Amino acid sequence: MKFTLRQLEFYIALAETLQISKAAARCHISQSSMTIAMRNLEESLDVQLFVRYPKGVKLTAEGERFLAHACNIINSSHSAVDALHDRSEILTGTVRIGIAETLSAYLIPDILNDLERRFPLLEIVFYEATAPELVQALREQKVDFCLLLTSNISHDNDLEIETFIRSLRRLWTSIGHPLQSRASIRLIDVEKLPFLLLETDKYPDVIIDYWQQRGYTPNISFRSNSFEAIRSLVAKGRGITILSDLVYRPWSLDGLRVMHRTIDDFITYMDVGTVKKTARPLTPEAMKVIDFLRQAVTRLDKPF
Repeated sequence: MKFTLRQLEFYIALAETLQISKAAARCHISQSSMTIAMRNLEESLDVQLFVRYPKGVKLTAEGERFLAHACNIINSSHSAVDALHDRSEILTGTVRIGIAETLSAYLIPDILNDLERRFPLLEIVFYEATAPELVQALREQKVDFCLLLTSNISHDNDLEIETFIRSLRRLWTSIGHPLQSRASIRLIDVEKLPFLLLETDKYPDVIIDYWQQRGYTPNISFRSNSFEAIRSLVAKGRGITILSDLVYRPWSLDGLRVMHRTIDDFITYMDVGTVKKTARPLTPEAMKVIDFLRQAVTRLDKPF
């Protein structure tokens, strides 16, 4: 049994899009190359991963199980390459970072080990709170800088803001949801469906305002501060939601798939970056940590 990392990347793209044309476009290859690569992968595994239909594909039960392993292999390969380029830096002292609730849930578990390995003698203290509380803590010099959703805060004159990424928000549905079979999805197709609203970091204000500017109103059926509650309900077909690629994971805690698709007339982003005081220079230690975070956040904002 032999397969390549490139084949696995193609496989993940096809499992996400469920269309040869879209997967090929995402991977910057021809449709025929995508078809051949998937056929060769199935032959090497001696198992059928997809059922082919005139307008797309669907994963078999074996394909669903293999997808989780494929994602782990690709993520592990990226981590291995990153580890080769890691160089610990002999910095001492303390860096205090204010971090948004959304980012705390998704960044800290992924980057904490790498952060400690890069700066083994540096004490890094995270302070999680709401954006207004963090900005106030910054002004009171209780934190050195903040890692926030820069799209959700006021850009005041005394703040210096650097946006690292603009993470596209997409529609999340359960596998087999009727919308997944459509060639394209528009906001009007989503408006009447039960909408699961995440209530963190002023997201309700941002998302509802975006809908209303376009003449629509989401049919909110459930509100929660828990990402995992929203993800599990989506996976079980209890509703849909719209969240960014940065917080997307293809599996719920109970092992059910979550699919995501772009909404053609709903292009909005969750911007992530640092906020610091304009008139207060950062220490060299804090600047090094920001350099690390910039690279880490950029690396993590990749759709599965």
